[in-house]
Amino acid sequence: MAKGLDVGTMNILSAQQDGNDTVFVQQRNSFVEIEYSDMAEQMLSRSEVLHIRKDDKVYVVGDDALNFANIFNKETRRPMKHGILSNDEQSAIPMMKLIIEQVVGEPAYPDEKLYFSSPADPIDSDLSTLYHQKTIESFLDDMGYDSEPINEGMSVIYSELADNNFTGLGISFGAGMTNVCLSYYAVPVMKFSVARGGDWVDEQAARATGTPVDKVTSIKEDDFELDFTTDVGGVEGALSIYYENLLDYVIENIVKEVDEEDVEEGLDVPVVVTGGTSSPSGFEALFRDHLADANIPFSISGVSHANEPLYSVARGGLVAARSDEDVDHQQDDEDAEAAAANE
Repeated sequence: MAKGLDVGTMNILSAQQDGNDTVFVQQRNSFVEIEYSDMAEQMLSRSEVLHIRKDDKVYVVGDDALNFANIFNKETRRPMKHGILSNDEQSAIPMMKLIIEQVVGEPAYPDEKLYFSSPADPIDSDLSTLYHQKTIESFLDDMGYDSEPINEGMSVIYSELADNNFTGLGISFGAGMTNVCLSYYAVPVMKFSVARGGDWVDEQAARATGTPVDKVTSIKEDDFELDFTTDVGGVEGALSIYYENLLDYVIENIVKEVDEEDVEEGLDVPVVVTGGTSSPSGFEALFRDHLADANIPFSISGVSHANEPLYSVARGGLVAARSDEDVDHQQDDEDAEAAAANE
């Protein structure tokens, strides 16, 4: 056994193997505060709604938070911001701990291997990811896991580019950040993040149209298409504008980082895009068109979109964890053989 964990700003997902199938568990990474009453808490418990009571408040956590926010006309609160734990949210750590416990469950045995995603430090912000990474690692180790962080972009490579010897450019469009990794035979050549993602798109569209952010997010997640046929002025038109701006911004920074890293010009690699923000229909075609116009100093053999973009990062963590576990088992077997030979 082994597990992968995608610690995302919008969603937290785990992946584990069950026979020939990969099983995913998912919770929305958000919560909403409601007034406490005995009746309310009884109803929440009977309905198996994930919640925490603290003093005279009840916090509805996970997938149900958005529904409650819409019903009570409130904004959800987020434990994470810009891809890492939010320093503006006092309840961030207990909420994250509860959601992670629900998503990964107890380890199947002591020190079960678990790889969790961690973003690279963003190149366009002074944010540091170290505190976030160490806090998540502490949660998981306290639960009894042997946890290891894996760069989010590299996790995409593990998930989607096994058939290409883990060589290529993996881009994870998350809610809080966009992570990029160029790998050559499973060795990272370049990795970075930018502090823009789906949240930035939602916030800009909300500001432009005077619509609550949660409403914009709901519209985006409900069959929104990047086809540019929507009349400008509505939420979908604003989403299209800011999606296009996000893609240009990410590609500009890829070109910049490739130049700074002095990446070999003779490379010919595939590109794979994934992440919840890449889910709208038309995203792959739009990204391909914008990438074709960019002056990237190496060849692109093709652009593909992960079949299940929401699950790629968790699946990549699982691949890394299982590989690491196999190495540990092989070493144990070799040690046992050596000990037997010396008897």
